[in-house]
Amino acid sequence: MTAASRVPAAWRPAAFVAALAGYGVFAYWAAHSTLYIQGLVLVAAVFGMLAVSLDLVAGMTGLYSLGHAGLFALGAYATTILYNDHHWNLFLILPTCLLGVGAVGLVLGAISLRVSGLYFAITTFVFTLVVTVFASDSTFTGGYGGLIGPIFPEFPSSLSWAGQSVIWACLIALLITTLVVLAIRSSPLYPVLLAIRDAEPFAAAAGASTAAVRIGVFGLSAAIAGGAGWMFAFQGIVSPSQFSWQVSVNILVMVILGGINTTIGPILGAVFITVFPAQVNINPFWQEVLFGALFVGVIVIFPSGFVGLVRLIGRQIGRSLGLAGPAAPRVEEEQPGIVDAAAVSAVARAEERSAASGSNGSGPETPAIDCRDISFRYGSGPLVLNGVDFTVRRATIHGLIGPNGSGKSTLVDLISGRLRPVGGSIEIEGVAVDREGVTKRVGHGVARTFQSAVLVNELSARQNVQVGLYSRVPRLAARSLAWPALPSARRDGRRLRQTVDDSLAFVGAREWGRVRLADAPHGIAQLTQLAAACAWGPRTLILDEPLAGLAPSEVEHAASILAKLKSTGVSIVLIEHQPRFVFALCDEVTVLAAGEVVASGPAAAVREDEHVREVYLGQ
Repeated sequence: MTAASRVPAAWRPAAFVAALAGYGVFAYWAAHSTLYIQGLVLVAAVFGMLAVSLDLVAGMTGLYSLGHAGLFALGAYATTILYNDHHWNLFLILPTCLLGVGAVGLVLGAISLRVSGLYFAITTFVFTLVVTVFASDSTFTGGYGGLIGPIFPEFPSSLSWAGQSVIWACLIALLITTLVVLAIRSSPLYPVLLAIRDAEPFAAAAGASTAAVRIGVFGLSAAIAGGAGWMFAFQGIVSPSQFSWQVSVNILVMVILGGINTTIGPILGAVFITVFPAQVNINPFWQEVLFGALFVGVIVIFPSGFVGLVRLIGRQIGRSLGLAGPAAPRVEEEQPGIVDAAAVSAVARAEERSAASGSNGSGPETPAIDCRDISFRYGSGPLVLNGVDFTVRRATIHGLIGPNGSGKSTLVDLISGRLRPVGGSIEIEGVAVDREGVTKRVGHGVARTFQSAVLVNELSARQNVQVGLYSRVPRLAARSLAWPALPSARRDGRRLRQTVDDSLAFVGAREWGRVRLADAPHGIAQLTQLAAACAWGPRTLILDEPLAGLAPSEVEHAASILAKLKSTGVSIVLIEHQPRFVFALCDEVTVLAAGEVVASGPAAAVREDEHVREVYLGQ
């Protein structure tokens, strides 16, 4: 839930205008202050931009970069060299820095994303070392002595009343950066980014190209770091010592101290880290010890940082004043009018997708899924699936059962595109897809859930369902940069909210929409995962053990949902370990054992098969 979503909707325009006015007053004051204060403001604004840029990738996608000091250096050196040696206009250099450093970020991200976690941080750390060593040893960068930066042009005489122009430029740049990141946080892309961070299979199943999104976000973050370098060049000397690996670590400390994934928190962290040493004159060694202790203390004791602490205090005050939210709702069990309306909406979405794709030219007799002679192994190991034939007729529920380790989840991973077979063919609605990835399978109308609910616990149920609509929002990534300001985005937002509400109502969990998944019971998490898969109106739905951990009443509720989905024309593949449920609900059943098909056909016939009774039912 974003900060904006906690402000009543009627107050948001007034709050935004008041915040802008306050920021303008501060900028006017800083532009008329002493040179000492202006120097502090300039440094704080530059590192505020750097902290926001790092928070964009670390907070939203989980990529902890130690390469931002190197990107920062590229922007500063490019500005200084292009101005001093080539006499470029300063305001032409800015977009050049944004685009150029952003492009470097895309390349660095593409290379670094081949690894993850600690190795990603090390790769970006090496990039910073390479940049600083190159700057130290090159003559055109001035070597260790550095270069004298350009002087920012003053306001014309008619605007001299505004004060120092460089102060306004830096604070406006910080403001624009903050607004862009806040726009992303308010857009439907934000839940998708968190899903890529915490639940990547879930985001991929919604149609997100997770690697491309990560690289794009890293490129945007690099562009912001390049813009910060452009601003930094106006502060005097540009030298390698100002962009060492310690700077990358300090930027990370700013983000953690202020509050990761809060946007405003990293700015507060940057202000503290830059202003504190100037105001409190202590030994540099003890200063580093203090910052290190604070960093470790925040990570161990309060990982959400300063902003998280303020939010916690606010919630405690709210509870003490009786302003806490309502008690947790109950699952809607009997609301046929709501569910029927949602079912109609689901049918409309399915028909819309079918019309848009032209049903791929396939007739009603074409199977929803047709797997022929499928074989698969992990690496050089033994075959996990061997010569499997698996056909799912349209608008039916097809059960896929078998002992643990029989290859059920592997088969559905192959069908959904997470894995590729080593032999055989896969067709979806008559189209060969065995060489296509997850994103392309989503385009063929395939959605899926996972054995244990793969969701984003810090988001609400509504936001998690919104992830499932990623492929339904045109040009989402580009539009997210200015989402609140776009009339088309507001229209799309209303449509998305209605679809999300319909989907939650369809599974009977509408009242849980605003509850964080971390605070919801297991059954609601399973229903949320199902609602996200159904939100965009898939034609084929793969459910991997959707009843795991559910109470008997919840199992009956889930059965009624699946029956309604079938009635809308959705084809369902159901993996489940409850034979009574499977044989009662499914039209057809396929039984796997040791990677091979034991039996397949109508549910009643498979249940009576002697081999099935022996290898699976234990009879």
